[in-house]
Amino acid sequence: MRRVWHTTSDAPASGVVLRAADRLVANHPTKGNLVDIIVKSKNCDVPAKVKEEALEKVNHATRIYDRLLGVEMVFSEEHNPRIAEPAVVELTGRTKGHHIRAEGSAEDHRGATDIAMAKFERQLRRYKTRLVDRKNGRLRSAPLPTGDGKLVPTASTAVVEEVDVAPIIVRTKQFFMSPMSPEDAALQLEMLGHEFFLFSNADTGNCNVVYRRRDGELGLIEAIEGE
Repeated sequence: MRRVWHTTSDAPASGVVLRAADRLVANHPTKGNLVDIIVKSKNCDVPAKVKEEALEKVNHATRIYDRLLGVEMVFSEEHNPRIAEPAVVELTGRTKGHHIRAEGSAEDHRGATDIAMAKFERQLRRYKTRLVDRKNGRLRSAPLPTGDGKLVPTASTAVVEEVDVAPIIVRTKQFFMSPMSPEDAALQLEMLGHEFFLFSNADTGNCNVVYRRRDGELGLIEAIEGE
């Protein structure tokens, strides 16, 4: 496996300052694919040793699914004393048409890396299995509900009990979105006691989502039109 190291310090368009970013390009000779692995730190200082260990773990995980186009790992830290596990590691893997994401938090970044990597590897295995099942026509149908609410396995689900089942939509809810400000949406979120609230932004006309963060504060997701 050929490894090429680079160092960049480019700031993203969003204006968030990312400190030193280490880039590892790993070549898989069996498939001839190049996997671009980038490790970044945001609002925190991460020891070089921790970054090197993280790069090796991500590099090893790419062997699970060798058609990844790239993986980005971002180290960050919550500067709120109320958060018991302030160190956060986010992993995002890119495939053709899909993104695979995992996140881990712990007291330090080494522990957060281990948690995020365990989730990421599990996601990669699930993704690969579903692609193979779809290709071979082995996607399982969901169990059918009976009149008393119990689930009865279908013929396909009864064959293998421990095959991973893709989540299905079990409920559809419709509601009118009255234009409102993000502040009004935040108030509505508090009144409903929900974890998130979808609304139409009165200023932009776009769909927005206000949500509750891990630290108890609120966040806002703004939808914008892509190219």
